[in-house]
Formats: sequence, structure tokens, C-alpha cells
Amino acid sequence: MPSPSFVLASVFVVSYAAFTATDSGAATEPVAILTQASGAHLDDQAASPGLSVFEGERVQTDSGGRASLRFGSSSLALLGSSEATLTRVSRGVHIDLSSGTVRFAANETQIVEVHAEDATIRSQDGRVSDATITILQPKVLQIEARRGSLDFTYRREFRMLPEGQVYRIYLDTPDRPDSEASAGGQIGAAGSKVAYYIVGAGAAGGIAWVTYAAIHGGNPPLSPTKP
Repeated sequence: MPSPSFVLASVFVVSYAAFTATDSGAATEPVAILTQASGAHLDDQAASPGLSVFEGERVQTDSGGRASLRFGSSSLALLGSSEATLTRVSRGVHIDLSSGTVRFAANETQIVEVHAEDATIRSQDGRVSDATITILQPKVLQIEARRGSLDFTYRREFRMLPEGQVYRIYLDTPDRPDSEASAGGQIGAAGSKVAYYIVGAGAAGGIAWVTYAAIHGGNPPLSPTKP
């Protein structure tokens, strides 16, 4: 008859093997599947439709390229000259956008978070969403909320971006020369600020109207006529 110590050791080995197998399976589950790839790369290899994208893998597109991915019943696309990595989050995906443009379409059961230039743009829980986020230049974002409002967070600041608008957002806006300051804008109290401009309505194009909002106070943003 096996000794108690032998039985205990056997139970431990079986339990550990089951745990590592489960943990390994979760770690190797893809975040998304490539459905379209033209002028696109997955890490340092050419990307092609049907490839799995795992956490931490870098998806890049050349100028004029495109990469489309599906996660669950939702989808996203990287346009030309873009780079991003994906991470699984509860009921959705987190996208770290390093450069370029990402567009996502998510149903009401899934959440999409986009991290760009230290800001986070998040679809709202229980709402269908369709949005495009572009890094125009360092600390300048353009966000198009086609369908579904978005939650925008930067450092300790929070703003809800209503659907149906195109926003140009300046983060940590520097001082402007007097020539630009005379073109308009507001000066708040000392401190950093985020400047929000509404530069269009949905995908209609053209400048519909412009509004400015100071969050922390501080120096004024660039003139809306000089993006």
C-alpha cells in the first residue's frame, strides 16, 4: 500500500500539471484574428489574413497599407503608417496605439480601450460604438465618434465625448506666440490644460463649428485656424 507521503506527492504533481496546463492555455489564446492584411506586418514578419494576434505582438502597416482584425463579434482596423499592440481586458480589448490611425466597431457587449499619447479613449458599457482615433502629432489627437459616445481620460481629467462629432484634442498645450494668441482662445489659471476642438460632425467633413474647453487652466491651445 502506498505511503501517505507518496499519495500526497502524487496529488501535488497532478494538481500542478493541471494548473500549468490551464495557465498556459489562457496565455496562448489569441487576442484577435487578422481578417485583412495589405502592406502589413506582425512583429517582423509579413502579415496575412487568418493569422492569430497574441498579446504583446506588434501590428504595423506601411504607408497605404491596412490591417483588419476581429475579436469576438467586434472588429478594428489599422490604416496606413500605423502601429499598435493588443491586450485582452474584461469583455473586450485594449489597444496601445503608437502611431497612425485605428478604427473600431464594437457591439454593446464588448469594450474597446485605446491608449494613445498617454490618453485613454474607451467605448461606453452597453452601447454600440464606432470610432476612429488618430495621432496627428505628439500630444495631438483626432477622435471621430461616429456612433456611441466615448469616455476620454487624460491623467486626472475625464471628459465624455458625445457621438456624432469629430474632436481635435491638444494635450499639454505649450505657450503660443503673441501672433497666435491674438487669433483667439482663452487664458485660464496657471497649470496644464487639455484643449478640445469640435472640427466636424461625424464623417460629413468640413469645419462645422469650434469650441474650446480648458480643463486644468494654464496656457491657451493652438488657434483652431492653425492646426
